[in-house]
Amino acid sequence: MKKNHLRRNKYNIIISVIFFLICWFLYYKGYINTEEKNVEFHQNLLTVNTIFLGFLFTALGIMVGFADKKLIKALDVAGYMDNYYNSIYFGMFYHGISTVISTVAVVLGNVVLINELILIQQITLLGGVLFFIKSILGILKIIREIRKEFYK
Repeated sequence: MKKNHLRRNKYNIIISVIFFLICWFLYYKGYINTEEKNVEFHQNLLTVNTIFLGFLFTALGIMVGFADKKLIKALDVAGYMDNYYNSIYFGMFYHGISTVISTVAVVLGNVVLINELILIQQITLLGGVLFFIKSILGILKIIREIRKEFYK
């Protein structure tokens, strides 16, 4: 069975496009600051990113734990679970990028970072948080469905 990745990720892609348009607008209006930051700023972002990455890995573990449920298996075969898994993957991707940039800044110092990398670092942090929230809401929805089935 061939998966249609665009169809199964349409909400994640739409959210990403809207998010990047909003970020572009905020950057254009000067609300996102790309001035050179100190090492402490990058250390703080590194800490925040790794915490969110850990939570997203935990969320992925919870999702895998649900995989043996009859309802979840049926939803997975039908392709509905991809949206939930992929929102976790999107969040991990965004936090991963921000983490790498933060790590480079902490290890090599601010001198290697240009303003565009600082912008990418901040935007991917925000994108990761956005998809973290989406994935948590998805997990809560799945838990609600499992509980409904359990109490039938």
